[in-house]
Amino acid sequence: MRRYVDLIVERVDEETADSRRIALSVPENLRDTFRFVPGQHLPVQTTIDGKPVRRTYSICSPPGRLPLEIGVRVQPDGQFSNFVAEQLKPGDTLAVMPPFGRFHASPEHGDGRTCLMFAAGSGITPILSIMAALLESEPATRIVLFYGDDAAARPWSWMTCTR
Repeated sequence: MRRYVDLIVERVDEETADSRRIALSVPENLRDTFRFVPGQHLPVQTTIDGKPVRRTYSICSPPGRLPLEIGVRVQPDGQFSNFVAEQLKPGDTLAVMPPFGRFHASPEHGDGRTCLMFAAGSGITPILSIMAALLESEPATRIVLFYGDDAAARPWSWMTCTR
């Protein structure tokens, strides 16, 4: 049965003006429960103004690396995201469910390949975990990423990533 468990916030990093990276401490006894494949996400809950508020955020850390990190895009009227940006601090706890989701890539251990990826807006978050996992386990792999963001000066850009 899936249920929320409390995880301690280690860090809240300002990645950009409208995004935060939350690092969550996973106790030894819950490490198997929170094992994930790149591209999965976490349901997260907190209490704001006396009411439970739930959101789901993509994991942006590579598998096996701790702390467990999620990305939060701050929305103008976002109740949870503004709480993260303005109030959440190290030492606080968040109620978190184990990872789930089927949007992922499986590393192959071959001679390397070229992966073409497309992402837009906050959809970049699961791609970060996927890219890190692929480059870590497939040193000869090359990733070409096309990224679009309405807020950017240039709405579409691309980059090539290698290890």
